[in-house]
Amino acid sequence: MKILLDTDILIHAYNRASQFHGKAADVIRKALRGEIEVCLTPQILYEFFAVVTNPRRVEHPLSADEAAAICLDLWECREIGKVSPTATTPMKVFKLVRRLNLSGGKVFDCVLAVTAKENGVEKIYTENVEDFEFYDFLKASNPLI
Repeated sequence: MKILLDTDILIHAYNRASQFHGKAADVIRKALRGEIEVCLTPQILYEFFAVVTNPRRVEHPLSADEAAAICLDLWECREIGKVSPTATTPMKVFKLVRRLNLSGGKVFDCVLAVTAKENGVEKIYTENVEDFEFYDFLKASNPLI
């Protein structure tokens, strides 16, 4: 089963100061060894870059060059799958937003959930399991606990 990695898993994996660094880095190592099948979306890499280069979000921010290099490595890595939104993703997202009465930043998780569904991904690894409880088509699991 293909597993979507949420942004927070990548942030912990590449932030040595994180208390969850070891467990998150282990998820990446397992993916690289082929022990689990994981995938990313462009949105996840954009969010990762925005957080790890922001001194207000992480204790030891990366330079833009370091963060971009990590993003490129992850995107070019053959062992990690890539899934992207489709032309109909916005329509599906905003129908779900209306049905579930979502607002604010919850739209970004909705985009991830819809993108996962469109690409046959049924599971997401995330620290924020509750953010995905609205989606009966996507099982959220926290590999850090």
